Amino acid sequence: MGIQRLTHKICSSISYISASQLLLCFLILLCVKVTVGSYGDRSYIFMKCVSNCGNKNCTSQSKFLSAQPWYLTVLQWSCKDECKYQCMWKTVDAFHKDGLSVPQFHGKWPFVRLFGIQEPASVLFSVLNGLAHLRILSYRKQVSPQVPLYYIWHLYALVALNAWFWSTVFHTKDTDFTEKMDYFCAFSVVLSNCYAVLCRLYGTSPVRRPLIFAALVIALYTYHIYYLAFVHFDYGYNMQVNIIFGALNFIGWMFYAYREGIKKRYVQKCMLAMFGLTFLILLELLDFPPLLWIFDAHSMWHAGTIPVCYLWYSFVIEDGLNLELKLEDNKDKKIV
Repeated sequence: MGIQRLTHKICSSISYISASQLLLCFLILLCVKVTVGSYGDRSYIFMKCVSNCGNKNCTSQSKFLSAQPWYLTVLQWSCKDECKYQCMWKTVDAFHKDGLSVPQFHGKWPFVRLFGIQEPASVLFSVLNGLAHLRILSYRKQVSPQVPLYYIWHLYALVALNAWFWSTVFHTKDTDFTEKMDYFCAFSVVLSNCYAVLCRLYGTSPVRRPLIFAALVIALYTYHIYYLAFVHFDYGYNMQVNIIFGALNFIGWMFYAYREGIKKRYVQKCMLAMFGLTFLILLELLDFPPLLWIFDAHSMWHAGTIPVCYLWYSFVIEDGLNLELKLEDNKDKKIV
């Protein structure tokens, strides 16, 4: 279970990169050692505590629900979940008294629950990342709808907003369903970036060109989700697919930067965003116990992507304005 969680963290980080260096990530992953699970939830103290708690408190569902705070009920914290949460801290205290390091539970560090929210920092930063994509409104104000990628960047923003919504839900309460939605929606961001870079490199005219690209991307996404949902939910397969398409995405944007001219200010913003995200992904490998039981490496990754997202939209806006100038120049030449 531990390696599955680590894979999820790395892949979700990869997925929210606008055009990151996934080739570097692949090399990093080769250095990651596979672990057999989390010794916290496998410890005798934890298992015995959960068993005793269940026998004592979970025999009457109505009694448990009547004593449960409303926000825990809304977030569907069951009696078993509550036992695991309380026993997690008892186990952490026992490990501390024995001079042992902080253990993980089911592949995750122990976090202080806030109003039923399982990972408060990751939830907050996921929300802020989603809000950062509202910079598409600035794009709307500054860039003409006649610009080739005008509606494509709107589509990208909607896909990203949806992905960050499910990231928020997943970090609020980790279940099989919310985990899968986080995976599925994260990969949609990767493919939407692939779609954007294809349209930026090869253009959107004639209309059939972006439609062909869209059909290809939708087919790839549909197959990937079908395989994970109905054939086999394979963490390793999902990681490989994200790395492959993320690497293709990176290559595409780097080719764009080379073709457009790396000395141009807005192109440098594109490249800076990519290098910044490459640096941030290294946080995932630190994997330290949460500071104040709130801030872990994954939440810090989410915090770091917020300013990078603003930088990315700054590039998108300036690139759009540049395309708009080119359109005006072409019109003037035709008139002459």
